[in-house]
Amino acid sequence: MMEKVVTERYEILKALRKRYEADVAAAIANIEVYNNNPVGIGEHSDIVSAVDCEVVKLTDAVDKIESLKEFFRV
Repeated sequence: MMEKVVTERYEILKALRKRYEADVAAAIANIEVYNNNPVGIGEHSDIVSAVDCEVVKLTDAVDKIESLKEFFRV
């Protein structure tokens, strides 16, 4: 029974890591779009602020991944 609980907790942590990795990939992709084709992003008149927002998302996700590695070895 205890092994099942430990396994389930580990699976949750692995799922979180995958979520954060997806967040990293999305932020990088968005930054690349803004950087390579800023004219194509009509709803964002302030490209610098939009990219800054993506950098914040990127940093947040990377920090979360590092926390999982440090504290849970995931």
